[in-house]
Amino acid sequence: EMEKTEANNFLILFRDTGCQFRSLYTYYPEAEEINKLAGIGPKTITPKMIENLYKYSSDKKQFSKIPAKTMSASVDAITIYSHLWQIKKQITPKKLLK
Repeated sequence: EMEKTEANNFLILFRDTGCQFRSLYTYYPEAEEINKLAGIGPKTITPKMIENLYKYSSDKKQFSKIPAKTMSASVDAITIYSHLWQIKKQITPKKLLK
């Protein structure tokens, strides 16, 4: 999927601060566009939806939370607010009519 796009910047969406991968997004800094490329998550992400920003440290081989709140090309991963995740509705059994 990454080879099919003309994007130069990519973002990983984590489920929460546990850094569990959910999806990959393209990021266009000049237009502030974040669009889903593959995985589970919203089709697009706006800056207001972003809860945390992360930078990957290649020497430590881990993601570290960035205290900033503004997006830039140096951001490698993000989390969104938990209420934005779609929760599957539980199917309740229908009452049997006697």
